[in-house]
Amino acid sequence: MNHFCPIPVSDRSHALGAGRTLPDSGVALAPEPAAALRSALLGGETHYTPRPGLPELQDALGRRLEAAGAPPGGTVVITGGRQEALFVALAGARAEAGDAPGRVALSPLIDGDPGVLAACALLDLFPVAEGTGESAVARIATPEESDGGTPVEIVDCGDRLLPTGAPFLAGVGDEAVIVGSLDGLPELAPFRVGFFRVPPRLLGRLRSLKQAVSICTAAPSQRTAALLLGAGPAKPRPRPTLARPGKDDSRYSLMELAARLEGVVSLGRGDPDADAPEPVLEAACARIAETEPLDPLGQRWLRERIVEREEARTGIRWDPDTETLVTGGAQEGITLAMLALVGEREEVLLADPRYTSYVQAIGLARGRMAPVPCGGVEGDGGEDFGMRAAATEEVLRQAERPRLLTIVNFSNPTGARTRAEEVEELCRLADRRHLWVLSDEVYADMALDGQGPILSPSTLPGMRNRTLTMGSVSKSYAMTGFRVGYLTGPADAIAACARAKGALSGPGPLFSQRAAAAALAGGGDFPARLREIYAPRRQLLLDGFARLGIPTAAQGGGFFVWADISRFGLSAEAFCRRLLTEARVLIFPGTAFGERWDRYARVSMLQSEELITEALERMGAFSG
Repeated sequence: MNHFCPIPVSDRSHALGAGRTLPDSGVALAPEPAAALRSALLGGETHYTPRPGLPELQDALGRRLEAAGAPPGGTVVITGGRQEALFVALAGARAEAGDAPGRVALSPLIDGDPGVLAACALLDLFPVAEGTGESAVARIATPEESDGGTPVEIVDCGDRLLPTGAPFLAGVGDEAVIVGSLDGLPELAPFRVGFFRVPPRLLGRLRSLKQAVSICTAAPSQRTAALLLGAGPAKPRPRPTLARPGKDDSRYSLMELAARLEGVVSLGRGDPDADAPEPVLEAACARIAETEPLDPLGQRWLRERIVEREEARTGIRWDPDTETLVTGGAQEGITLAMLALVGEREEVLLADPRYTSYVQAIGLARGRMAPVPCGGVEGDGGEDFGMRAAATEEVLRQAERPRLLTIVNFSNPTGARTRAEEVEELCRLADRRHLWVLSDEVYADMALDGQGPILSPSTLPGMRNRTLTMGSVSKSYAMTGFRVGYLTGPADAIAACARAKGALSGPGPLFSQRAAAAALAGGGDFPARLREIYAPRRQLLLDGFARLGIPTAAQGGGFFVWADISRFGLSAEAFCRRLLTEARVLIFPGTAFGERWDRYARVSMLQSEELITEALERMGAFSG
């Protein structure tokens, strides 16, 4: 591979302006809430928050919305600022409309708003002036202009919810989606907290889209907002309703069921059970009184740490100014890559089974998924689900508009390693077919099979200029709650992703970025300690399943074991539901990661050895 033809980015990214720097609010967090935030973090509040948001913050915002005149009801979902709230609301309206023309009616006070226009451009929506008579999938209005006259009305209250208590939302309909931010408190501005309140009929769709964009909003930001709003304990909530599982969402239905049961051992989600390193938390808290403008690319001192980390890991040095972008976790990185690089009906080659959020991100870009079948090959320790060049080439022969090849190494859900020789062949294919490559290396630090690090595609000849590499501090440093990831790659692709980020969410929270910089500056000590914890758990699961007669796939790294549960004679969905209700063990069905995988289940190793042993004993007693 020694030739390179520049690959254009997607058309929509050219329509977007550069993200803007957010000015320094000049107001730092006062000592008392700063101390309370530190205490919460040191107490373990460094993990994913509940997906809609911290319940006490949801309650506090709900009360303020009603005090401002909004009708009662609906669900408040916490976002990473107003821009993300706008984007998710518009994406939900577009999805709700199905094949209707993608037009958005803008009320006079909204027309010309750069945030609204950027979100519309990113979603291929066409703004039209109100009153033109053209049908629209949504109408965006200020509270004063709201009349509830369209299928989805989005009422933008900006930062007016705080600190005013005036009833400025009086007259807003109960079916409106209300969006806004908490920037009305200047000390909250660097924490990037927004919200939308959604009526019941749109809750499932918008909550799913928020999950696809960023999983959840940064935990330190939500805790700080709750502290400044004086949020008390959340009011008791009814047990979660049992959602009927749809395509690719059975995981959430099972989590809702597990929340209703007592004594469940959860081997489901991928949130490390370790807390973030205490020195990292202390380093971030030590600078909490400092404020500065927020850079749309991510703060430069964090981009410098990312560049140093990636150079130490792969030998490749990226330019921190043009080839590095900070994202809201790797989840946002996936979405940005698809929106920036993939056009309508263009195809993304993706290993099958796959991490579900790729499907959602491809859908947001209006691309098409071209699944590459994995498995069927015996490897060390079981069936090998690593990606294969031969299977990929076969899919390419049938593809009409291939655009991007995604390599996820180590795999979620299977834990498979895509071996170095296959990575080399996959990159030759990408070079011949002029494809972009997205290398998802979120689990790269978690090699557990003794075969050394994975091969990063960007290090191969001819690949630097066509590869985006994605990383995160979430898994390697047990910092899922901070929502910091990153992309490195050629300047044109990074610029396109940065423009998309400006339209989707804007800059990330300052506090989370400080914590991420402290983690990366600490080197590889903490990831190494995590590997020492997870390696025996992995072996415990593999040995335990072998004793139970449950075959497992070859497991190279990451957090998951892919288990063949066909001997129980049940579908994967039925097996996981019965295992949960009868044995109180939560695992996820293979069909949550692709339609073909009804014989399999994904099992997480992110519990103590004692709880894993207990889960295996319960599975042994389960009759099926």
